[in-house]
Amino acid sequence: MTHAEYRCLAFVCLSLLTTLPAQADEGDVFTPYVGYGMFHDDNLLRAPNGGNRVSDSWRRTTFGVRVDKSISRQQLTADLSINDTRYDRFDQYDHDGRKLGANWKWALGNHFSGNVGSRLIEDLTPFEDTFTRSVRTQRRTYIDGGWRFHPSWRVRAAYSRDGLDYEEIPSAKLQLNTSEVGIDYLARSHNRAGLLLRHSVGEYPNSNIGTASNYTQDEIKANILWQLTGKTGLEFLGGWAQRRYNDASARDFTGPDARLTVNWEATGKTSFKLATWRELGSSSDLSANYSRNTGASVAATWQATAKIGVDASASVEDRDYNGIAFLPDIPPSERSDRYRKDTIGITYFPLRQWRVNASVYRQQLDSNLTDKKYSTNGIQLTTRYEF
Repeated sequence: MTHAEYRCLAFVCLSLLTTLPAQADEGDVFTPYVGYGMFHDDNLLRAPNGGNRVSDSWRRTTFGVRVDKSISRQQLTADLSINDTRYDRFDQYDHDGRKLGANWKWALGNHFSGNVGSRLIEDLTPFEDTFTRSVRTQRRTYIDGGWRFHPSWRVRAAYSRDGLDYEEIPSAKLQLNTSEVGIDYLARSHNRAGLLLRHSVGEYPNSNIGTASNYTQDEIKANILWQLTGKTGLEFLGGWAQRRYNDASARDFTGPDARLTVNWEATGKTSFKLATWRELGSSSDLSANYSRNTGASVAATWQATAKIGVDASASVEDRDYNGIAFLPDIPPSERSDRYRKDTIGITYFPLRQWRVNASVYRQQLDSNLTDKKYSTNGIQLTTRYEF
């Protein structure tokens, strides 16, 4: 994290702490918590199908604190935690992690409002990306604001700076600066429809030509949040995206880029979320600095009783990569993957401040590169207590 980002996070945290009462009250201004989890995966290193699958179990202990403090029309929130993870078999993957986040939701009069904050997440790089032990650090600093110059209209602007570092993979270091402006129509029904323009600059300061390259990306998109009925809501962010590479114009992309999500409250106890998308993938993908992703997902929740909830989800995503020579005899543009993940879980609340969750999952990756195909199954049991 840069000195400027540390100062931003420290300022918000200090503001929070100096306004806290000596002891938390019923408003949950200051909420310490502890968590513990046990996990098992039967193909930890994502060995290809037919390869040498190895399983492992691990445990994670977490200590943290949540803060939520309102001062007049300002709201200060933070979630700060540290964790310790220990593996039974592959102890070389033992590591410490941390999650630090703070946000100031500000308001000035009746017409101006926005957010300023920072986040830091430090954890082990997922085994889907690499089985080399490498701690990944993700940083984000942001500021946004809107001016409601008319009861039905608002203009807004935002800026964010993201950083991504890998302890043992310096060439994957990413710096991403994003700015956007937009205008929204605000209906009396609290629905919203708007237009945004976004400009991003991605830089890989340690990369070699041919493995990743700096780029600029411009987007123009509709931004809609609309409650269609009392039980059905729609979210849409979509339009056109253009990415241009500084030193590899053959990898440039221009085309549609969108995500649609539908939320349906079927009953008072059952809800569904359906999503479909076609968009550029994350720049943090270690395989390529972009992939073209087309996918769909469905998630369901059922509040079986006052203390028991059940949830399930399924997703599938086709990923077409461009720009990386994975193998000497396979051109970069010919790699394509299909990623699937299914999860089902149950959550039990013995007390209001104590929850226990158990879940199982199955994850698969099919690819036209044989050594990339794998499947894995896992189970996890976690608990968290808030004081």
